[in-house]
Amino acid sequence: MIRSPVYTTQTNRKGEGVLHLRRPGTEEMRKIQTKIIAIVVLATVCVSVIAGIVSTAVTRYSTASALEKNALETAKLAALAAENMISTYTLTIAEMASNPILVDKNATPEEKQEFIQERVDAYYMRFGGMTDADGYDVVHGVDVSGEPFFQAAAQGSSYMSTPYIDGTDTYLMVAAPIKDGDEVKGVLYFQCDTYILQSIIEGLQIGEEGEAYILDKDGTTIAYVDQEAVLNRENVMREAAAAPEDEELQTVAAIEKKMTLGEIGVERFYYAEDQSNNIQSYAPIAGTDGWSIAVTIDEDEFMRPAEYGNILQTAICVVACIVIIIISMRVSHTIVTPVVRCAERIRALSQGDLGSPVPQVKSKDETRILADSTAQLVKDLGTIVHEMQDILGAIADGNLTREVSGQSYPGDFAALWESLRVISDKLNVTMAGIVSASDQVSTGSDQVAATAAALSHGAVEQTSAVGDLSGTISNMSTEAKGIAQMTEHAKDVVGEAGEKLQESGGYIDSLNQAMGQITQSSEEISRIIDTIENIAFQTNILALNAAVEAARAGTNGKGFAVVAEEVRNLATKSDQAAKATKELIERSVNAVESGSLVVGKVTDSVTAAVKMADEAAGQMEQVTKAVEDQTDAIEQVASGIEQISGVVQNNSATAEESAATSQELSGQAAMLQQLVGGFRLLKK
Repeated sequence: MIRSPVYTTQTNRKGEGVLHLRRPGTEEMRKIQTKIIAIVVLATVCVSVIAGIVSTAVTRYSTASALEKNALETAKLAALAAENMISTYTLTIAEMASNPILVDKNATPEEKQEFIQERVDAYYMRFGGMTDADGYDVVHGVDVSGEPFFQAAAQGSSYMSTPYIDGTDTYLMVAAPIKDGDEVKGVLYFQCDTYILQSIIEGLQIGEEGEAYILDKDGTTIAYVDQEAVLNRENVMREAAAAPEDEELQTVAAIEKKMTLGEIGVERFYYAEDQSNNIQSYAPIAGTDGWSIAVTIDEDEFMRPAEYGNILQTAICVVACIVIIIISMRVSHTIVTPVVRCAERIRALSQGDLGSPVPQVKSKDETRILADSTAQLVKDLGTIVHEMQDILGAIADGNLTREVSGQSYPGDFAALWESLRVISDKLNVTMAGIVSASDQVSTGSDQVAATAAALSHGAVEQTSAVGDLSGTISNMSTEAKGIAQMTEHAKDVVGEAGEKLQESGGYIDSLNQAMGQITQSSEEISRIIDTIENIAFQTNILALNAAVEAARAGTNGKGFAVVAEEVRNLATKSDQAAKATKELIERSVNAVESGSLVVGKVTDSVTAAVKMADEAAGQMEQVTKAVEDQTDAIEQVASGIEQISGVVQNNSATAEESAATSQELSGQAAMLQQLVGGFRLLKK
């Protein structure tokens, strides 16, 4: 759903009415002015931030570099100052030790003590003394040969000791050799306050938080602003060795380790107790036995001015951004306001508003061109829309005599003017064609109605004739199907008879085989009977021979003669039986041969009958096939008759529908003529 725009009219400073369009949801859209301001502010902020970051980085880097350089130079200068101060004291003591009174054998001890006391008072020292070459103090009467200051001075050079601690008191021992020519005759020494070293430390304070201290060769603090550190003989390296988990202590211990090695350098470390970043420089003190001085600077203290400068720069950037925002708002307002008003007017135009006024712009720049172009656009679109409204309204009223103006539209709107002209011309031509076509349709529909009526009558008569023919064909089809069934049954009966005859032929073949076997058996029996006859003949001969032999034997052969007679009688009977059997078998063989001839003839008859049955079955199959073909042909004819009947019925229905359609077409043609009559067309 499209929400309609809301128009409001406001009065500007000059009292002119200005149209404003407020579309629902416009408050959520980002305006051009906001974009311009955002871009300007973003660019300004980006430049300011980048410049601030670069400036801050450069300032911090340059300040840190300067601090490191200055700290290192300060440490070197402090070491040089300490060296000079220590050298001054040692040279002063050496000058005192070179006084002839000290090696004058004629000078009394009191004179030497007076000389030493004068120097003690003159240089604000605590006391002084002198020893012989063995370390015995000839002034105070004590042995100091085991003291480090004596041992060092006895080697032929001046010496200043590390601070001695006596309870809460600290002091230094300064000594110089007493020479007679190149030979060391003794040592002149003085006890001094440690303010000599403290004065060096106190004069090296850099800033409010900076400080300095001096370490001996073992890393023990021998000079520091806090005297407790000296009294306690603080040694960070020993403390770090006892507390390896303390990272801060390990860092400071590593720095002091380098100091005890006589190195020169500068290091950074963080002091957690006061949360400060520190820079510590260090340098060895020449003329000592491994002393080193360190100068510590609080980096944050010296970075504060730079931070204040960064804060000031940030404030200036913020003020500049505010000024730029105000200027950009004023400048963008003069540019954006005409653009926004023209955009609102064009948006109203896109919603179909052609009557609202166009904003007026007095400036002589591109916004004036935009406003004039917007006014021209509204004017041209109004002209086009009004003319289209007139033409389309006339067409809606059925008036096609309204012609398009001869003046073409500007630019791409010329195609719209041409389309209106073509539409008007084609509507006139189309409506004229419709009028002519409607007349032709009315005439043609009457002719179609008459033709359809005649076709419908003929179709009814054809339907009746085709129905009778279809009944006749149906009866023929039924009778043909009955004949086909009868021939199919006859073919089945003949086939069964043929199968039975073939089966009888098989039985006859079996009978022939059996007769052959009987004949073969009879021949074998005949051969056996011949053998029996031969045996009977031989037996008879043997019986005769036996009787002859029995007769020859006389009385002893009577029994044997009886047996021989019985054997001969038995042989005779066997011969008679064999002959009778032979005759019987011969008669059986003759009967079998006669039967075989008869069976052969029967076989020939059955074979001929089987052949004739096969031929009859083939003929019946052909008859059946012919009847089936005739039945199929009758069915095809019946199907064709049914199709003809359907076509005739369809033709009849089509004719009736055509008649109804032609009547309806006539009505529609009359209605079309009535509708087209409502249009007024150009007369050409």
